[in-house]
Amino acid sequence: MRRRGEFQHVFEIGYRIPSKYFTLLLAPRSSPPARIGIVASRKLGDAVRRNLAKRVIREVFRHLDTPPAAVDVVVIPRRELFNAPFIDIERDFRTAWGRGSSRIQQNNAR
Repeated sequence: MRRRGEFQHVFEIGYRIPSKYFTLLLAPRSSPPARIGIVASRKLGDAVRRNLAKRVIREVFRHLDTPPAAVDVVVIPRRELFNAPFIDIERDFRTAWGRGSSRIQQNNAR
């Protein structure tokens, strides 16, 4: 995701899943594949730290076992991400992803 409107759409209708290292927002979309967007504000630190957070999150997203469905994902990293081992971040992402995807499936079934 790159455009402001795409991010705004997810912020407006997306499901917010808070976790220890980030906040995940998921919004269903009409066609695959999944798209990811990362919002790293200056509260995280300087540009080097913000870019590190983005790289870590993109790598975690690549490691997902099941390919994501037709969904837009926005990730808002937290400062705690910098002090955590990659395994913990990945585990936290999988847990949040599971909660969010089940929530989307429930609403699609209605």
